[in-house]
Amino acid sequence: MKGLKLIPFAFLLFSTATGQSLRDIYQAGLKAYEDKNYQVFKEKMFTIDTMRPNYPPVVYNLAGGYALTGEVEKSIETLAKYILMDATQDFSSDEDFKSLSGNTAFKKIIESQKELAKEIPVEVAKEFPLLKSHSECIAYSKKQKSFFLGGVRDGQIWKVRDGEDPEVWAESPENSWSVMGLEISNDGKTLWLCTSAMDNFEDLDDADKGKVSVLKYDLKKGALLETFALPANHVFGDMITDSQGNFFISDGVENKVYWISQEKGVLEVFSDLNDNIFNLQGLTFNEDESALYLSDYIDGIYKLDMNSKAVEKLTVSKDVLLKGIDGLYFLDNSLIGLHNGTKPNRVVRYQLNKEGTAIQSKEIIAQSGILGEPTQGTIIDGEFYYIANSPWAAYDREGNFKPGDESTIIGKLRKK
Repeated sequence: MKGLKLIPFAFLLFSTATGQSLRDIYQAGLKAYEDKNYQVFKEKMFTIDTMRPNYPPVVYNLAGGYALTGEVEKSIETLAKYILMDATQDFSSDEDFKSLSGNTAFKKIIESQKELAKEIPVEVAKEFPLLKSHSECIAYSKKQKSFFLGGVRDGQIWKVRDGEDPEVWAESPENSWSVMGLEISNDGKTLWLCTSAMDNFEDLDDADKGKVSVLKYDLKKGALLETFALPANHVFGDMITDSQGNFFISDGVENKVYWISQEKGVLEVFSDLNDNIFNLQGLTFNEDESALYLSDYIDGIYKLDMNSKAVEKLTVSKDVLLKGIDGLYFLDNSLIGLHNGTKPNRVVRYQLNKEGTAIQSKEIIAQSGILGEPTQGTIIDGEFYYIANSPWAAYDREGNFKPGDESTIIGKLRKK
């Protein structure tokens, strides 16, 4: 089975205990496949998918396991899910699916796969030479009529003003590492950022790995005003402010939402979501700020009630898979998801129901083509702008940053 060769072990590293268990199960599944014991092989892949859902190679292998054990309907249903994650894998000639070759539903999946791989062009708002600092996040100042971009490699903040070349607005100070989220205060006077000490950060001190911080700058003067820091075992991935000036930050390791409230002015936990979420990423408020939508990179989108702290997963239909969403944004009772965990990567708009608890429809805004890894965006006067090609693919196996001649592209979604 082709899919078996695709499974890297990096996906098994979410926690030591679970990771070791998954490795054992995978190895047992591989041995069963080699022994042509397809029933056991299928069972092992099913177990892994239950413990750590939506990992494309495992889902692919599970579909093959169903086909090899004569469960045609389940195999086709699983393949239909798989192509929403990866529309680039050629499974039509895989011998493990030979029993499905004449099946009408199987042929429809192959046609659907072709549609999912088609290019939908990015509407380019701005384009400039690639910033060597590796842009990940973006904010916009109306007062300065400028975009601000945060760098992963050097922790720099870049300022991009119309008609001018990008310039470094702030260097990386002490207790600051890869800039993963940017936000400008509602009064336009301060710029906030969250940083994480990641391996991609140039000259990272091993003693700093896993540390995080939130920094507050005077936007007019460029002066650093405050730093809030936490010790190791965190990754701050995104941040947002509400209308009251409270700032919220997502932690993708602890799966907690942290916040800095106007009242206390300290960095502390707002909500612990570790029992619900695998890998917390983007966060965005609904219109009245009664709820916070959260993207789980592995398993979908959740809605957190700001008062009760109750959390619920959004309901979706079978043709919607909310996997691989990094940045998440609320606009006109819809959610814009920046998918960089699918093949191809996509920018998708999901229309919500009136209650905001279910997705009613989806629209793919951009995919493939010049769209690299879309990461984060910002809303300006009802129009959505986003980093369309954050250069994560430019790192080699040793972690060296070797980008090509591509440009940094800011994409745009116009008002409906």
